[in-house]
Amino acid sequence: MLGLGMTMWASATEAEAKSTGQETSGSLAEAQKEKEALEQELARAEETIRELKNTQGDIQDKVSELNGQLLNISERITSLENQLAEKNQELSETQEQIEQTQAELADARADEEQQYEDMKVRIQFMYENAQDSYLEAFLTAGNISEFLNSVEYISEIQSYDRQKLTEYQETVAYIEGVEDQLNEDYAALEEMKASVEQEKASVEEQKASVASLMQQKESELASLAGNISNVQSEADYYAAEIQAQEEIIAEIKRIEAEKAAAGTPSNPYTGGAFTWPCPSSTRITSDYGTRVSPTSGASSNHKGIDIGAAGGADIVAAADGTVTTAAYSSSAGNYVMIDHGGGLYTVYMHASALLVSPGQTVSAGEVIAKVGSTGISTGNHLHFGVSLNGSYVSPWSYLGG
Repeated sequence: MLGLGMTMWASATEAEAKSTGQETSGSLAEAQKEKEALEQELARAEETIRELKNTQGDIQDKVSELNGQLLNISERITSLENQLAEKNQELSETQEQIEQTQAELADARADEEQQYEDMKVRIQFMYENAQDSYLEAFLTAGNISEFLNSVEYISEIQSYDRQKLTEYQETVAYIEGVEDQLNEDYAALEEMKASVEQEKASVEEQKASVASLMQQKESELASLAGNISNVQSEADYYAAEIQAQEEIIAEIKRIEAEKAAAGTPSNPYTGGAFTWPCPSSTRITSDYGTRVSPTSGASSNHKGIDIGAAGGADIVAAADGTVTTAAYSSSAGNYVMIDHGGGLYTVYMHASALLVSPGQTVSAGEVIAKVGSTGISTGNHLHFGVSLNGSYVSPWSYLGG
């Protein structure tokens, strides 16, 4: 791996020796291409955010509509419950009337039966003693007028019995009619109550269905909010990467311009394999190349290797060189850039503390910063990158492993 990397590096530095102007132009062109690619990714992320927000608005409208339906259904259920309460009250009152009527009917039937029994006794008595009664009345009467009065009295008793029996029978018939009507009313009320209860059950089922749909839509809203947040993080990530690329372009322009103005020759790098930049850890949490961005779920071209380490662990220079940058970037956080000559630079990002300054000469293995999680970062780690002629290349080409 190292031999292949050094061969690639040697070819690049040999080409550099042919034309310093072409090298600078190529470096800037590569960085500009990376910037344009990131801008396209940013545009796509922003378009996705717009689409998600439109969908979010549609679902919010649906949730509002469903909420209105739930309010209407709740009002309908309240109305039905009031109707049920009224029907229960009417049923209770009707039941009391039925019970009262049944008691009156029982009394009337008892009176009818008693009158009927009394009448039967008198009829039987009259039938058995009719001749004697009339003869006795005739013999005991002082005159014909008294006899006729006695006969009329007997007839009136018979007429009274018939009249009372008829009245009791009419009373019984009336009470039976009232009872039948009350029973019909009670049955009708029961049917109405059952209908209202059925309607209430149907409305409550509808309410449950709407509530379930509303819960589903709210879940979709929450999911969309998460997606929007993720895509926004993606957009922020690309925006930060673009800013970093612009800073790198500006830095390359500045350094190369200063070298050109001073007539400083661009000597090739002769330091050999790099020293491992994080002595306390060799754990790679994200390798060089295509990866899934941990902050947004977006695919990105990782321009270095991430080495997981404890916060505050030492970060050392990978090779001898001159510190060109020791500053803060919104994406890189606290970072250091070291010029090793021949267009070769190393970058150390996300540091918690910087221990060197621009212009300072450092040696391989010298502590230059401390591990941290500043800038666009998901935890304590060192992002180690290598740039050749303004373009990032695989650090594995220069590391001893």
